Amino acid sequence: MAKLFVKLVFLLFCVQPLCAQNSLCVYKTKGTLLIEDKGTQTSLKKGALINKKSLVHVLPQSELTTIDNNGNSYKINVDGKYNFSNLLNFKVKDNKSSFTSTYFKHIWEELTSSDDGNTLIGGVFRGDLLMITPKDTCKLASSKITLKWQTLKDTKLYYVFIKNIKTDAILKIETNGSQMALYNDNPLFYEGSHFEWTVSTNAFPNLDNLPFFSFELIDRNTYQEEKTLYKDFISDLKAMNLSEIEIESILCETYGLCK
Repeated sequence: MAKLFVKLVFLLFCVQPLCAQNSLCVYKTKGTLLIEDKGTQTSLKKGALINKKSLVHVLPQSELTTIDNNGNSYKINVDGKYNFSNLLNFKVKDNKSSFTSTYFKHIWEELTSSDDGNTLIGGVFRGDLLMITPKDTCKLASSKITLKWQTLKDTKLYYVFIKNIKTDAILKIETNGSQMALYNDNPLFYEGSHFEWTVSTNAFPNLDNLPFFSFELIDRNTYQEEKTLYKDFISDLKAMNLSEIEIESILCETYGLCK
């Protein structure tokens, strides 16, 4: 009897993760895809949730990639109608890299979360961080350095500060937009490779009290060397038919390795 109880507990433990999987989130679409719930059909787009009662229509020359909350991915490129159980049969082969599951878990949370970390509350950006990209501790292999930041309601002018860590030289620029670009032939970049940047709505802030994001300028050879650290992750993404441009974008946005 005791052995039977142990076996039942073990069986329940194994089955539980499968039972917990009751929805999929659309990660990528190509062509025309429809989802049918309670007799109503709508277009299937990135971020949409597919549940156990959904019926998915994959039209000819279309493709659907979904993810679950465990970091698994599922890809269908054959036209037809699929219920939830059918979709689970199209799981992409096991990941080669631990980066892959971690990445898709993060994307799942990002797509399904109702809490937007970039929400403006009372016109004040959370944490006073306006900077968006380059993300903190990025490595940039480009002659063009594009800075992007969050804009605030009723605020017209922004002041961008870029600091050369080696020389302590600071470049200050006033702009009324949400992004700007500099090139590495700017005198600020002549010495050193490590820099910091920040954005303020104050023309003369106390820079010691401002949060800065850092970035490093690297050459293309260094970029390729750094990229080899993610070779298995890149292989997993290629297995999902992601393009080279899409993969480079993921490496930049997620791991701060930017071309």
